[in-house]
Amino acid sequence: MPGQEVGSAIADVLFGDVNPSARLPITMPNGENDQQFSPSQWPGVPLGNPDSTSTYSEGLLVGYRWYDAHNMTPAFAFGHGLSYTTFEYTGLTFDVPTLTATFTIKNTGSVYGAEVVQFYLGFPAAAGEPPKVLRGFRKVNLSAGENRIVTISLNDKDMSIWDSTVHGWSRYYGQFTAFIGSSSKDIRLIQSFNA
Repeated sequence: MPGQEVGSAIADVLFGDVNPSARLPITMPNGENDQQFSPSQWPGVPLGNPDSTSTYSEGLLVGYRWYDAHNMTPAFAFGHGLSYTTFEYTGLTFDVPTLTATFTIKNTGSVYGAEVVQFYLGFPAAAGEPPKVLRGFRKVNLSAGENRIVTISLNDKDMSIWDSTVHGWSRYYGQFTAFIGSSSKDIRLIQSFNA
């Protein structure tokens, strides 16, 4: 329920008094069945059969992960958002001992804005994980022309995968890839590292 001030809030954004910075928490498809779900994946099929069940054959490839794995571009990507300004990302370094990514973000537009920086992690191919998974984010508020150094740290759980043989999380080792960007499809900085 948006409340009685929703009109004022929308007007503030439309007239530029407030710069929007929200991000999509889902992926918006191009078509009705982009992900090519089969009838067995839909609950209640056949219609009217209360005993029908859903098959979750997609595994880990849900949402943006499916689009990445199939190299498809959705209508609007996970993490997508709009702004009245633009941002530039530069200088990514990754410190392996502390598992910390450091980079600079600059507001290259003419108005104040907030950018939600997203950190996606790519596991070694042998891990069997999706191409990249969200592991952190920061909301950075910047005046026009201002830049700021941003750090996002990982921990051992961020570098872990579910191990079905031990029924728990297991830390994975090998060559990872750090993806820093504005959405799952708008990646601005990439760096590989061994950890």
